[in-house]
Amino acid sequence: MTAVNATPAKFDEIIGSVFENRVESTSRVIAQAIALYENLLEQQEKAHNETLEQREAEKMWIYQKHEELEQVQNGLEIILSKCTIV
Repeated sequence: MTAVNATPAKFDEIIGSVFENRVESTSRVIAQAIALYENLLEQQEKAHNETLEQREAEKMWIYQKHEELEQVQNGLEIILSKCTIV
């Protein structure tokens, strides 16, 4: 190999190495960004599920209070009906 032929080959090697380093660096940044977004999505899903669970618990509490109030109302109606009979 002559000195003239060695220089272009060396340039090709340097350019290839720089390009490979840039691709690897870019790939790492992209992988980190993907991991960050996956983490954010997991957090949002967890918050969403907790909100749904809380809403279901609140619905159940309201239903239970509704049942209790109906029982009180029925009891009052029985008491009132006994008072008006006498």
